[in-house]
Amino acid sequence: MSVNLVCLRKESLPPDLFFKHLVDVLDDLLIESSLGEGEVNLIITGDEELERLNREYRDKEGPTDVLSFSYLEPGREEIQQGKDFAVGDIYISLDRALTQAEEAGTKAEMEIALLAIHGLLHLAGYDHDTESGAEVMRQIEQEMLSSLKSRIKGEQ
Repeated sequence: MSVNLVCLRKESLPPDLFFKHLVDVLDDLLIESSLGEGEVNLIITGDEELERLNREYRDKEGPTDVLSFSYLEPGREEIQQGKDFAVGDIYISLDRALTQAEEAGTKAEMEIALLAIHGLLHLAGYDHDTESGAEVMRQIEQEMLSSLKSRIKGEQ
């Protein structure tokens, strides 16, 4: 199991220690989602790349904050066989994350974490098309953010 971090944008990034804790929380979420042997790429980039991906894969104009691309086939046969497998990629726009954090009055680190957790939940099969689905996702997101905050606080 692993979450691979790829930072294509270096400016305005949180410290490396934050990303270490974020990857640990995402690894925990993979295990809890029965994807523990899977591999996820977390790619930090900018609005330009998310806009391109949004247009190419979703036929939508403009940038978005996070996109998830699953590599799993319906039925997740890879998981049943108990071998290593690629789960998917999560793309986060650092530009959107910084803007949204400022608008919400939160730290950029927590916005990045929220987007990463949200993206991973989509890869794990969660969706927010219904109010009940959205509520489940919000609850898990808050639990994972609390876990991340505890880990960070423990390092201080």
